[in-house]
Amino acid sequence: MRNTLLVTSVLGAALLAMLPAGAAGAQAPGDGPLKVQATTGTDQLPVTGVEVGITTCAAGPVLATLTTGGDGTVTQTFPNGCYQAQVTSVPSGCELASIAYVQVNVAPDTTPVAGFQFRCA
Repeated sequence: MRNTLLVTSVLGAALLAMLPAGAAGAQAPGDGPLKVQATTGTDQLPVTGVEVGITTCAAGPVLATLTTGGDGTVTQTFPNGCYQAQVTSVPSGCELASIAYVQVNVAPDTTPVAGFQFRCA
């Protein structure tokens, strides 16, 4: 029985080592998703083309600029920690109806949402 477990463990490790980078999982162990969602007021209609800069809560340079898609959302993986999402560009015909920045904590097995509200013509 012990020999079977040993052989299975060795074969499993060998197979994982042969996988191309990223094939074993899209996230590193200390990473998690951060989701940005842009919608209109009470209708909650998606707003496409909102640009949001992501920095750490401790400030510093912009780590990424995310742009919402047709469903009004965009998701990207970041290392665990505190992040600030700030609207940097609003689509033509829309104006921001909420605060321009949100702080979120990225952690494994959660998907924090940085939500922004807009008024669009």
